Amino acid sequence: MSQQHVIEFDEARHEYRVGGRLVPGVTSILRPLVDFSGIPPAVLEAKADLGRRVHFACELHDDDDLDETSVEPDVAPYLQAYRQWRADTGAVILLNEHKVYHPVLGYAGTLDRVANFGHHEWLIDLKTCFTTPMSAGPQTAAYQAALGVRTQRRAALRLRPDGTYRLDKLDGLNDWAVFMACLTLRNFKESNRD
Repeated sequence: MSQQHVIEFDEARHEYRVGGRLVPGVTSILRPLVDFSGIPPAVLEAKADLGRRVHFACELHDDDDLDETSVEPDVAPYLQAYRQWRADTGAVILLNEHKVYHPVLGYAGTLDRVANFGHHEWLIDLKTCFTTPMSAGPQTAAYQAALGVRTQRRAALRLRPDGTYRLDKLDGLNDWAVFMACLTLRNFKESNRD
């Protein structure tokens, strides 16, 4: 994807715009794969808030712009896990919280990291959940396609509240097909709205 597109992101609304036009985001496209119906809304909001703060601390760490005194106690173990992963792998961060857009399929998103380690380039999605959600494979496949790269390896980096981490490879053969099915369903619904 050689063409450059200006991608605007409204964080409060979680909306992407390209050239002033509203485009769907990867996570919203994958909503049919996620069922939070059994989780109380307050718990969901607290977990989402923690995830945002952990992501932000890791982003600032990678940009060498983190004020250590600003790290909140509930974020600290997740940040330690992230630092440990960086130390263990020697990962060199190539892209950090990078916005992507697929000009043919018309979706956008923000990938967490592209890093080089273990003699490979990896697209990494940071997670603060206990298990890697089934949407992680299709999510990273969508980011990979928007980057225009098919040879990268993909993984979910699960940061844990005890300061440890787990790197789960995402190599499902159907990840891209599942994303495309969700995108097709989303586009079908949009085109048939009254």
